[in-house]
Amino acid sequence: MSDWDELGGETGVRALVQAFVDRVFDDMIIGFLFVGKDRDRIVQHELELASVHLGGPLGYRGRPIGPLHRALRINAGQFRRRLAVLRTVLRERGVAEEVVSRWVAHDQRLQPVVTDGTDCAGP
Repeated sequence: MSDWDELGGETGVRALVQAFVDRVFDDMIIGFLFVGKDRDRIVQHELELASVHLGGPLGYRGRPIGPLHRALRINAGQFRRRLAVLRTVLRERGVAEEVVSRWVAHDQRLQPVVTDGTDCAGP
């Protein structure tokens, strides 16, 4: 059984992704990055990305991740915060630790593509 199936397929994974996206939108550290963004669109693209690495049937149909995120000037600290929020939401929702580890590891591999190369924003 794939991680996708273990998590309840599209319905189960969508609920996890929705909880995650809601949390990052409201986060006191990285929430500003989402001001004015289309929450439903982000949920859909996160769901598609999750499907790819969890063994689901959906493919990613969004724009290329690198150019899209580079314009936001996301630093490594902000990216780590996103990973911490993801880890927290998955654990709170009772996702098996092995699946949490695989999901976070997958997203962590995107850091060089998503971030601007700095560790933290300067003054």
